[in-house]
Formats: sequence, C-alpha cells, structure tokens
Amino acid sequence: MTKIASSVAVGALLAMTVPVFAAPAKSQEVRVLVAENQKSLTLTVKGRYQIKLLPSLLTAAAGQKLKTASVAATPAGIRIGGKELKTPGFRIEPAANNDLWMNQSRFRGSLDVRKNPDGTLRVINRVPLEEYLYGVLHHEVAPWWPMEALKAQAVAARTYAVYQASVSQGVEYDLKSSTSSQVYGGSTRERYRTKKAVDDTKGQLLKYLGKVFPAYFHATCAGKTAGAQELWKINLPPIAGGVLCDHCQISPHYYWHAKIPLSEIEEKMNANGRRVGQVLNVEVVTQTPSGRAGSLQITGNAGSVLVAAKDFRVWMGGNRIRGAFFTVKAREDMADFDGKGWGHGVGLCQWGALGQALLGKTYKEILHFYYPGSEIV
Repeated sequence: MTKIASSVAVGALLAMTVPVFAAPAKSQEVRVLVAENQKSLTLTVKGRYQIKLLPSLLTAAAGQKLKTASVAATPAGIRIGGKELKTPGFRIEPAANNDLWMNQSRFRGSLDVRKNPDGTLRVINRVPLEEYLYGVLHHEVAPWWPMEALKAQAVAARTYAVYQASVSQGVEYDLKSSTSSQVYGGSTRERYRTKKAVDDTKGQLLKYLGKVFPAYFHATCAGKTAGAQELWKINLPPIAGGVLCDHCQISPHYYWHAKIPLSEIEEKMNANGRRVGQVLNVEVVTQTPSGRAGSLQITGNAGSVLVAAKDFRVWMGGNRIRGAFFTVKAREDMADFDGKGWGHGVGLCQWGALGQALLGKTYKEILHFYYPGSEIV
C-alpha cells in the first residue's frame, strides 16, 4: 500500500480551508453514482490533487501525485493508502481533468467516496454536464452513426440529465452510471465523433411549455412508441407515446425470442413476494395503449397473481425480456416469449433516429418527431 503524498502533515492540514491550488470556474455539475457496495477500491491521480473531508470540505491532504492507493472503510472512518481519515467520506479533486482514476476507469471532475453503514463504499462523480455527456454518448449510440443521429442523442441525453438534476435536490446523486439512468463510463473511452456531437449541440435542451421534461430514450420501439404514463406517474404530450415509427426496422433488436424455465419464474416470484407454488402458466391479460403487455397472470398450483409486465421484465432481466411488446405461451416446463423491440419504448427510438438520419433528416427533425410539441432551446 502507498502512503498519501503530502507536502505537510495530515493533522495540520485538517484545519486548512484555503485550497492548495485555484480550481477553474465550473459549469453546471451533475452527480453520478459510479460505484456502490464496494468492499475496497483503488485511486490514482497522475498530477496534483487535494483530499477534502465530507461534509466540511476541510482539506485533509494534498500532493503532487497519488500512486495507486487502496481505499477501504475502517470502524472509525476510511483508510486511503497508509492513512486513516476519521470521516464518513472524502472528496478527491485533481488539479487537471483526466488525471483521476478509480480502479481501471478514468474520470473528469472529482470523486466523493462515502462509507455505507455496512462498511462498504459508494462513489459519486461530480462532473460538468457537457463533460458528463462525453462519457455517456458512446455507450448509448455507435460513434460511427451519422452525425445527425448522434446530435439527437446528445440533446436527449442532456435534457434527461438536467431534468434529473432538477428533481434530485436534497439527495446525494442525480444519476446512476447504468441503464436505470444513462450508461456512463467516465472518460476512459471517449470518442471523437460523439464528443463532437455534444460540442455541436452544447447547451441545447428540449422543453415543453418552457420547462425541461424527462426526455426518455430507448434502443428500438418496434413500430410504435410507448407513453410514459404506461410505466410512470407522468403524462406530458412530448412523451405520451403513440408515435408511429417505421424507421427502426433495420435494428437487429427488432425481433427477439426468449425461453425461461417455469421453475425459474417460480423462484423469481418467490423472491419478490408473489408466491403461487409451482408455476403452471403465464399469460398476458391486459395491454397498454401502445399495444404492449400491461399485466401478466401467473398461475401456479397454489393460486394465481397479476404482475405488471414492467416488474416482470425487471425480475427476469432486461436483456432476456427486452421489452413489453411480447406474447407468451407456457409449453411443458418452459415459457416461450416472442417479442419485438428493446427498451421501455418511451421517447427517442435510437435505431429509428439512425434510420431517419440515413434518410437525410436533421437532428432537430428527429427530435420533434419523437417528442411532438417540444421545442429546442
């Protein structure tokens, strides 16, 4: 383990409030949960850095470089390298972008490392909005897609992030680095073309009646977008669904098939408090306005229950039950699912955006198509 390099003793630095170096002016920040429930992790800084205690932001240490240091919780605080900080959390701030690494991933901005009650760690990346989008776009769409499709994704992703930041006041983070928010991987694998799409649309947001809304997006709608009200308690015209889309037929995810053992469905039902005994049948009993499965009836030898299709999909895994556009038949000990589309179906259809861009549509035309009634400001 490597000790924290510091120009003065850590104890003396605990009382300091003056930063060791002048931080540059920051644009709007977003807070992204990039790791959770970690027993340990490593931090590396390839240039100057500061470590500040949380929540006071008193400077605890500083140095010219931080060689790879292990980080783990202790009964009294958090140990980093050979030093124990008696604090529930700390912030590590590099002097320059792209100098900060956690494990094998590089990050812009700073990282807040916090201790959980069970002794594990969670990490939140505080990063300027536009630079956050650099780390999102190449995970959401292919960098070699037409630039107009990339720009449409950039505006949608920016709008979604700003909306999430506006409704997360008082909580610890705005977004997660997963499909539950937007896939984000730090700055390790940024790509030139996706960065250019962010830069070319810098600051542009979607609004409805002057307000930012959650500009949801998904991979493939398979012919018709879903309404946000089908899944969440939100009903706004731009994301009300019903947009007919024949542009995503080029998607490799347009059709899918899944076979799931009835015994596995029984296990998932039990794990989620819906016990029906040995599962004998699975059938769709209601549909949403967009034609997707709304609820399923799961019948077993000890009874039957209704389950929302959106919950069932989460329990079984979104990579297996790729969307709610499906039919299902139980055959012997297996449930056969025939479906189409990938994702929740609300808002921008990414493969549809690709299809429209290939036809010469601009990113503004694409956005107005999938978010009717919205404006770009």
